[in-house]
Amino acid sequence: MHKQAVFYSQGVALRADHNLPFKGAPCVILSHGLEGDKDGAKWKLLSERLYDSGFASLRFNYHGCGEGTEKSDGDFEDSFLSRRILDFKAALDYAEELDIDNRRLGAIGSSLGGTVIIASGDARIRAMVSLATPYSFKKPAEDYPDLNKGTGLVDLPSGRKIKSTFFHEIREFDAGKALSNLDYPLMVIHGSADQVVPVEDGQKIYQKARGCKELKIIKNGNHSFDDPVHLAQIVDLSCRWLKKHL
Repeated sequence: MHKQAVFYSQGVALRADHNLPFKGAPCVILSHGLEGDKDGAKWKLLSERLYDSGFASLRFNYHGCGEGTEKSDGDFEDSFLSRRILDFKAALDYAEELDIDNRRLGAIGSSLGGTVIIASGDARIRAMVSLATPYSFKKPAEDYPDLNKGTGLVDLPSGRKIKSTFFHEIREFDAGKALSNLDYPLMVIHGSADQVVPVEDGQKIYQKARGCKELKIIKNGNHSFDDPVHLAQIVDLSCRWLKKHL
């Protein structure tokens, strides 16, 4: 069963899709990156493969993300780590209302979407896959050329704008501390040719995580894993990890 849905986070409507292969299935929450959305090829393929593997899935657009009628309410420029954590927790709340096994909730997060999952520290998560997730955010907002024009907004490389407070907040995030508090199995997947988040960040996440963990470096993989061969690899690795641990 595939269903489109709307749930709410801080009174803001977030749009989602969920697949349910059967009642009582384990469920995986799919968490996209800063400028991503739930309808990217990666998330659709993951959702399909998870369904075929006996997993329910919930993919959703964070505050202000998405395209057309699938765009979640709110403005993208108001994206903050703290807001996305609340959105992620709202997604977990919504998933628990579905006909799933609430004791077997997993998550896959890409780039900032992985940071959100780790930073949430939510005990409902039982296993996770991290895709191209940054360990640290060293670049200060002052490095962005448009910050000092009096708008308080920063131009991202894509041309989209975001409030400078996003950078100030996220630089305070202590990934090492958050990872040391995780007690669920974690697979870290990173591309060796990632020019957005260096592969060393994935290696640091793996090193700092405790307990059951695994690191997979995709040779020549970029940040988006958009090569069909690399995409197939990460989907296969993710499904196998979650099948083993949920």
